[in-house]
Amino acid sequence: MQTATKRVDNKGRKLPDGFSQRSDGRYQARFTFNGKRFTLYDTNLINLKTKVLKKKNDFNSGIYGDLENMSLNQWFEKWLQIYKKDKLKPITFQNYQNYWKWYIADTIGSMRVSKIKRVQIISFYNDLLHGENPLASGTVGYINNILYGVLEQAVYNDLIHKNPAENVMKELVKPAPAKREALSPVEQGLFLDYIDGHKFFDRYKPMFTIAFGTGLRVGELTALTWEDIDFENEIIDVNKTLHSTRFITEDGHRYLINSPKTRNAIRIVPMLGVVKQALKQQKAYQESLCVQCNVKVNGHSNFVFTTQNGKPYTADLVNIELGRIMKVQNREEKEAAEQENREPVYLKYFSSHVMRHSFASRCYEAGMDVKAVQKIMGHARIDTTMDIYTHCSDEIAKREMKLLESVQKVK
Repeated sequence: MQTATKRVDNKGRKLPDGFSQRSDGRYQARFTFNGKRFTLYDTNLINLKTKVLKKKNDFNSGIYGDLENMSLNQWFEKWLQIYKKDKLKPITFQNYQNYWKWYIADTIGSMRVSKIKRVQIISFYNDLLHGENPLASGTVGYINNILYGVLEQAVYNDLIHKNPAENVMKELVKPAPAKREALSPVEQGLFLDYIDGHKFFDRYKPMFTIAFGTGLRVGELTALTWEDIDFENEIIDVNKTLHSTRFITEDGHRYLINSPKTRNAIRIVPMLGVVKQALKQQKAYQESLCVQCNVKVNGHSNFVFTTQNGKPYTADLVNIELGRIMKVQNREEKEAAEQENREPVYLKYFSSHVMRHSFASRCYEAGMDVKAVQKIMGHARIDTTMDIYTHCSDEIAKREMKLLESVQKVK
């Protein structure tokens, strides 16, 4: 056991009251606040003095309050305001607040920080994964990232000695990941053919044609401005993402522009002929309605995709419209099948991200180089692109075997 009895250090310097040097060379400082004793360490005496001064100032200013009785919810609010407010993007800051409110505040949030045990966190996460409304593993992982950060800072501030959320994800019983399947070329064609010329849905064809033809993330798609479109060189400059928020921004609306997901996401995407045509149709559509974007988001305006009121589309709105289209399409298909006395051919529901996945599948089917596809899609890791390519290979193999089965009897 290391001792700390010296009132002078090994250089002969006199140490302040409460300070000592341990036999391992580290400096130690002890002080009491509200009847509770605290101990800080550092290998550098000046650094330790700074730590002690800051800690005492924090206590005196009421930053920590009653540490011993502080709940997880109370510590989260302090952690968010002190350590994260000026470091996180506004949309990430809001997500932290939302996820805490949705999943933690009314469950383990009322517990004292000092009383939370590892087994309770594991049990809590398993309930989220396998409860009545189970969450995806990725969502639970996101929640854990937040909770781990909150508790790690509690360790640094001597509220607890060890982070009970450390490595807990390895202990969970995780459900099999749901496969995010791309549309087949036939399904993609059926969807686009259905909205082409439709009295209600035709106005969405340019947007969805461009989504299927570029592989952009939905936030990148809705963030496009006409300044990002270069018809002459047939390229699209992907440099930002658009998000909706629950709070009113300084610009007086509920939109935010952020930089893309990763450095690789800032990219130039070549413009296919069908995409170029769709962009020109979208431009003509806006001009025919005299639609001008009346919203300025973080200095950006003149958005490519706007509602009839001139507001930019959001990811939620895109997915709502996709669902509406497929609901009507399948209802009409059911009625037509009954009249024609045949089995209906329904289009399976898909989200906006499936259009991105479908683009990657079309690239694979065309024999495109995987590195080129990685660059076009803005994947940070080649593994991500390869995973999609491997899945495409499996699906094509199944499709080809069905063709074989149709021409010869397989026993």
